Amino acid sequence: MGEKKEIEENQEPSSPAWMTTFSDMMTLLLTFFVLLLSFSNMDEIKFAMAAKSLRGALGVLNASPAPRPVNSTSPQPEDILERKELYESVLSLEKKAKELGIENEMNIDFNENGILIQLGDRVLFDLGKSELKPEAYPILNLVAKIIREKAENVLVSGHTDNVPINSPRFPSNWELSTSRAVNVVRYMIGEAGVPAEMLGATGYSEFRPVVPNITPENRGRNRRVEFLVTWK
Repeated sequence: MGEKKEIEENQEPSSPAWMTTFSDMMTLLLTFFVLLLSFSNMDEIKFAMAAKSLRGALGVLNASPAPRPVNSTSPQPEDILERKELYESVLSLEKKAKELGIENEMNIDFNENGILIQLGDRVLFDLGKSELKPEAYPILNLVAKIIREKAENVLVSGHTDNVPINSPRFPSNWELSTSRAVNVVRYMIGEAGVPAEMLGATGYSEFRPVVPNITPENRGRNRRVEFLVTWK
């Protein structure tokens, strides 16, 4: 009995050793091609979002607050074309910014619910003032075109740096940031033809910086107006 048991334990495996390795490799290849297939079904907007998110994680993009999600529903197939058109409109906005020489004063972030457009205050206002500069009209008109055609709701928010202001008109940065947002909204309604019901205005003063207020360059980046645009 002992001799028979020893013979059974020393028997060769039922399949060659290379077959196990080959099976593992085929499983890995199958997983890889399934992953490629899933990527092929992504629409352009989702791919742009993923690319921007990855670049941001690697420190390529400027830090900026992401748009807050409005709902958790995924886009339906019929929405893909509209979002592609919106993405193309945003590309035209970036092209216009380059033509005006203000590409460094603009930042655009995507998420599944909309976009966040940031414009530096030097594009729109003189330092410490809230009246729109005439040079701001072309870029605001292009933003308004995107909003009119594709947006459902737009929140315009004003932001300042942490340098105190104390003037008869603006006792603090709260008044300055809010006045700037309101003036942008008024232009959008009165001059650019954006329906008033889709717009909102708010001021955040110095309390939502995108970078620490430790250098003049950083303070310049924090002085901005943002358009939080949600999809239709």
